[in-house]
Amino acid sequence: MLIFRAICSYPCFTARKIIPKARVLVRTTQMKTILRMTLILSLFTGSACAFSLLGPYATWMQSTNGFRQPDDIGGPMNLGEEYRWNVPVLTYAFDQSFLDYFGPKGVAAVEQAIQILNDLPPVSQLDPANYPAEVTQVNYQAQALNLTDVRSKTLAVLLEQLGLAQPTRHSFDVYSFYFMNGNAVVQTVGRNFDPLTFGFTNWVNDTGYNYVLNTVTNGPAISVTAEEFLLDPLTTPMTAVADDAAGMGDYYTGLTRDDVGGLRYLLHTNNLNLEILLPGVQGIGPNASAYANQALRRGVDKITLVRRDYDGFLGQFFTPYTNQFTDHYISNSTVMAQQLERVVSEPDILFSMGDGTSGNTSPIQITRSGTSNWWNSATLMGAAGPGLIRPPIKLMLSPSVTYATTSDLWPDSTADYVEQHWASYDGSTNSPVIYPVGNGGSDVILNLKLVRDNVVIGRISWQIPLASQESVVVETSGNLVDWVPYLVLSAGKQVEWTHHCAIRQRYFRIVPQD
Repeated sequence: MLIFRAICSYPCFTARKIIPKARVLVRTTQMKTILRMTLILSLFTGSACAFSLLGPYATWMQSTNGFRQPDDIGGPMNLGEEYRWNVPVLTYAFDQSFLDYFGPKGVAAVEQAIQILNDLPPVSQLDPANYPAEVTQVNYQAQALNLTDVRSKTLAVLLEQLGLAQPTRHSFDVYSFYFMNGNAVVQTVGRNFDPLTFGFTNWVNDTGYNYVLNTVTNGPAISVTAEEFLLDPLTTPMTAVADDAAGMGDYYTGLTRDDVGGLRYLLHTNNLNLEILLPGVQGIGPNASAYANQALRRGVDKITLVRRDYDGFLGQFFTPYTNQFTDHYISNSTVMAQQLERVVSEPDILFSMGDGTSGNTSPIQITRSGTSNWWNSATLMGAAGPGLIRPPIKLMLSPSVTYATTSDLWPDSTADYVEQHWASYDGSTNSPVIYPVGNGGSDVILNLKLVRDNVVIGRISWQIPLASQESVVVETSGNLVDWVPYLVLSAGKQVEWTHHCAIRQRYFRIVPQD
């Protein structure tokens, strides 16, 4: 039995103040004009489709101008600064934690997302016009149950790991700002590009966007960010899969025109970038010892993802995987070909389960490896890219989450619950498959946040081992004698518990359920 005491007292804190009427002087690079106003309306015209590119953070990408947010792994690149893969085959695997939690149906959901990518033709044969501007659908039963689709979330994250960023978010970005005579001087840039003309555009899948500038102070820190909004407020936005904007109950039926337009730009054989070869790549054949490593290379045209059996204890494949391919590079203005092979003992992409002990501040999500190990060809020149995406990549799905709220002002047995689960569903009348469904994932992760007058005054976390069918009960008392049940926690759950304090102290304990 676990007993603990909550002490509800006030800490020191800094308030976060929003300035609704900040006067700004805005310098927008695409418009080449300077505007002085409170509300910025930059009306661009152009194509109705676009893509954005992902890479490691440039020095100007700071949290004070909208970057390095908790769910970010990198920032938006300019054209010619893109990061991509230069091998035609990537390997992936599932570790035991994933298999235990999701079981065969969860594996199948991930592989459905991978199949969508594998089914794409070589990008040199790909016409974005053959793809729809809208692929987001709603399963209303899943929406009512607060379910997130594994296949759709995985598809969005895989596009990120292939080099695409969120186009809607990066239609307008704050490059820099400073204050002069009490006014903010702001320079904005566009990182959203037309897949046909490669010019800047503020459209994504037939949806046009504008922006306003938000100025926020948090103690001495000041941030200025660009917030996109619809040009036509009556329009229903059609986002790209790369936007990763699907909510609970939403699911993707495939890729949008903008998604395939971005992949077409990255991987096209006409896109030449200075690149090195990945570790494990070597020459084969008569000239095996004389292969070119760093060279100006063409895009690989198509990438295929291949599953391999994984030994989680050793952290490697049971059997190394070898892929042989033809590499094309430029030498003396001539396209050259060389035969290479890549021997891989560890997966390029590993699907795993997060332990959830850090606590979720947002709905269930996939935590991804960062971009810090991606190779930058332009490092010596101080430029942002172009560069190379390099493994290993680990994609960790957070456990399904139960959000519980209690208060000293409510009756002791009262708790407000909201549950969010990973699931698999589509447009059929079949009931959603709700995870976990495997044999593992039995521990309960309990993250308690104590709040007084809307201020967080303490955090406590526990990991409670349980058998797969067991449950525990959280009980409360004001005197250590009379205990009242508060929460029931079943195996395999992550619980984000917020308790609002109104009295000086209260006791809680965790006991097995009878």
